[in-house]
Amino acid sequence: MKIVFLGTSKFSKIYRDAIVRAGYEIVKMEDSPDLGVIAYYGKILPKKILDIPKMGFINVHYSLLPRWRGPSPIQAAILAGDLKTGVTISKVAPKADVGGIIAQEEASILKNETYFEIERKLDDIGQALLVKSIPEWTSGKIIPWKQDESSATYSKLIKTEDGHIDWEKTPEEISRQIRALSPNPGTFTFFNGKRLLILKASTETAKHNLNPGEVAKSDTGFKIACQNGFIKPPIIKLEGKRETTPEAFLRGHREIIGAVLK
Repeated sequence: MKIVFLGTSKFSKIYRDAIVRAGYEIVKMEDSPDLGVIAYYGKILPKKILDIPKMGFINVHYSLLPRWRGPSPIQAAILAGDLKTGVTISKVAPKADVGGIIAQEEASILKNETYFEIERKLDDIGQALLVKSIPEWTSGKIIPWKQDESSATYSKLIKTEDGHIDWEKTPEEISRQIRALSPNPGTFTFFNGKRLLILKASTETAKHNLNPGEVAKSDTGFKIACQNGFIKPPIIKLEGKRETTPEAFLRGHREIIGAVLK
């Protein structure tokens, strides 16, 4: 079987390699492909392209469609506090992520998992699911089921400014933001006019009278006040400097205690 493969991310190669290992031939669009496969591509193909492979195109998407269509499904799932995500293989349509579902597999979202960790887990699931689905789809054993439009949700493209922490949110909300945007684009606040990256964090639920973003001393260096609790970062990075611990950071920046991060 001849397969045309489309993928632009550095991670798309794992799917190309999985297809080759399964014994399929990767060809160009002009070589009369039997099937098209899309993974980590991010572009919408016009109908005239979708119609070139004899059996159309199928797509690998990292969510349980129709939940979290769009470019950032894993981040959206973490931000929303979802307990599960997964991989969907679907028929490609001229509109993103609306085609009939060919196969799905669920995966749990663990409490402290970051975007990067979940993505690597879904990479493994997705490769196996794709290789299993190709012969079932091309032999006619699978009839794609229509997505429930009333259940559809949409993720947005993540931008750098989405990493700016709002200290008026709860510890859980901020923790999800840090996990969802780790390692890229990262979450940050401002201290002395410079970005202070919060790379990881644990949470503390507690009533307090501090201002949102106010820094207090803690047993691990310092913690940052938010709504009904604190964020306790084990690793931070001041703009232009190396990663460090809050305890080590305090040695050169004692003025951070009592400061209000913005």
